[in-house]
Amino acid sequence: MGESVQNLINWVKEFLKGQIPFTNPVLILSVVLLIILFAPLVFKRFKIPGIIGLILAGVIIGPNTFHLIDKTTSFELFSKTGLLYIMFLAGLEIDMQEFRQNRSKSMVFGALTFFIPIIIGFLVCTYIFHFQFWAAVLLASMFSTHTLLSYPIVSSMGVVKNRAVQLTFGGTIITDTAVLILLGIITNVVENELSPMFWIKTIVLLAALVVGTLYILPIVTRWFFRNLEGQGSSQYIYVLAVVFLAAFSAEVSGVEPIIGAFLAGLALNRVIPHNSVLMNRVVFIGNTLFIPFFLISAGMLVDIRLFFTGTGALIFAGILSFVALLTKYLAAKLTGIFYKFSKAETRIIFGLSASHAAATLAVIKVGFDIGLFDKNVINGTIILILITCLVSSFVTERAARELAITEKDKEDTKTEKRPERILVPITNPDSISRLIELALLIKNQRSNEAIFPLSIVDDDTDADMHWNNSKRTLENIVEQVAAVDKKVEILRKVDLNITDGIVRTAKAYGISDIVLGYQTAAHSSNFIFGSKAEQLVDKTEQLVVVSKIVQPLNSFKNVIVVLTPNAELEKNFKRTCLKINRVLKQVGNEAFLYGEDKTLVQFQLNINDKSGDMYKYVPVESFEEMSFLDNHHNNDELYIILNARKQTVSYNYHIDNLPRELHKNFEYCSFIVFYPEAMDTLSGNQYNDVTSVTVQESVDKIIKVKDKITGIFKKDN
Repeated sequence: MGESVQNLINWVKEFLKGQIPFTNPVLILSVVLLIILFAPLVFKRFKIPGIIGLILAGVIIGPNTFHLIDKTTSFELFSKTGLLYIMFLAGLEIDMQEFRQNRSKSMVFGALTFFIPIIIGFLVCTYIFHFQFWAAVLLASMFSTHTLLSYPIVSSMGVVKNRAVQLTFGGTIITDTAVLILLGIITNVVENELSPMFWIKTIVLLAALVVGTLYILPIVTRWFFRNLEGQGSSQYIYVLAVVFLAAFSAEVSGVEPIIGAFLAGLALNRVIPHNSVLMNRVVFIGNTLFIPFFLISAGMLVDIRLFFTGTGALIFAGILSFVALLTKYLAAKLTGIFYKFSKAETRIIFGLSASHAAATLAVIKVGFDIGLFDKNVINGTIILILITCLVSSFVTERAARELAITEKDKEDTKTEKRPERILVPITNPDSISRLIELALLIKNQRSNEAIFPLSIVDDDTDADMHWNNSKRTLENIVEQVAAVDKKVEILRKVDLNITDGIVRTAKAYGISDIVLGYQTAAHSSNFIFGSKAEQLVDKTEQLVVVSKIVQPLNSFKNVIVVLTPNAELEKNFKRTCLKINRVLKQVGNEAFLYGEDKTLVQFQLNINDKSGDMYKYVPVESFEEMSFLDNHHNNDELYIILNARKQTVSYNYHIDNLPRELHKNFEYCSFIVFYPEAMDTLSGNQYNDVTSVTVQESVDKIIKVKDKITGIFKKDN
């Protein structure tokens, strides 16, 4: 069998003699792109994970088989970018709320997946393979490492935010960091360079890396995005540069670049909203180009001839692979038992942590360079990489599919039957981009319903002209929404009254949410009839979101949430809480929530904040003075106000007046006001609570009208 394979390889090489390896860069790129295109498609027809097709394609074209392509400098650049991209996306797509709740679990899993493999591996290397002490420790540490090679599978299945997946991300960075620090220690011991200066240098550089990446980088990034709003290509180039700089800084600090890339992902996690155009660009380019390059490159390391050169190499590689898979399975199984995870969650932990690639190669290469390992260890490790990557892909895909189905069933039972359809009326072309961005933030990612931008014009002789003027804006909207893989259906309506036109459109299309801009122009008629937003709130029963956003949503430092008293008694309070929480998860570094005790408790329960440490909850006894906001008047802070319609149980005049006061006193203040769906009726015992604030509001309006009239007379005199 071995001779047949070798003869086939030799025949192909002889047939292509003088033509391989390919040297033309255009031809090389064409071959690789064709592999990226067709390999996953072919293998998926046989129900085999697509990434296996990319790895096996790398085996075939690699220097150890048909040698069609050499691992040139340019190829290595794309491959290295793909590896950094995997770790960067892992940090970028972590649900920070879920991560905070599971950080202790991540530490436990990180400890288990580090110590179990290294202890069992050390015993195997010492008593079966008879390695010396430091060689046994270094080879055993290789079992503790793992690469998130199956990340594209969980990403495509939409289960990245599952608690087990989040736990595995956290555990990965813990175990890989520990192994790579251990690698540095062993290297210095073997070369007799271990000294106090080594420890000082390692600690100082790692501390500088963490502080610079996690604390300074987000500040710089917010400033950059605020000053380059709308320049999507520049923002993406900036993100890519940040990943490489963080990776290089990690290398300077004495650890692998993948650690820096992961930290960069964590740093930008709250700066790049998950439902944004920039996020889509980052994920799309990584999954379609850079990550496939890395997978092909990993396959090019494999030498299939080792399978046919004798039983000794196969037995050695087989034992290595068995120990690697067994120890990772034990770590995943114990984690699942400790925290009562489902079978699918336990399997996905094992699947994600089973694959060995980048860090494993780093360990083995260093061991070979300092003379602890020979060529047989390298060959055995290469086979281990192939086997563990195949097992990881199969296990992860099966578990991820099961989790996706389970989570979809749970969501279907929790969510209401009414579809989520968001209407975005276009009243000001300059603000439509940010309104669409806000609509994307509050939209459920699993919803397949479209976003409905509405162009509504007055019914007059210039209606067609107004429609043509807004047509270009609407075309840009289509491109923006389509860029994040969301449906969009543009609506056009001509009506005598804009507010009535919005109301009728909302009824006709079964709209669940209306997102519109805050009317900043002050007209004298507004004192009597109210603004378009106020009229719309009075005439509709849908959830209405009114916003004034003067800077990019990803440039805010903190978010301040003010919850109106008795908000928990409103219809679909939970649905409104979830929408507010979607904004909080994607915008700002910290969130401060102000409200009555009972309201804060219900908000916390509705967003499933079991530990109570996702945000800073601050009880408020009275909303008359709003003194609790004195420390928050900053342009880099976003206000979110949970308001209520008049004549409802949670209506509060002071909360209702807060947006007007913010707009009046702070020109560059940004805020979003949520009006929950209207209550059908108001019970008798609630009526008295509403009456007092309604009377207070009326008196205040009379005073304002009096001041307005007095001012007019003074001007005339």
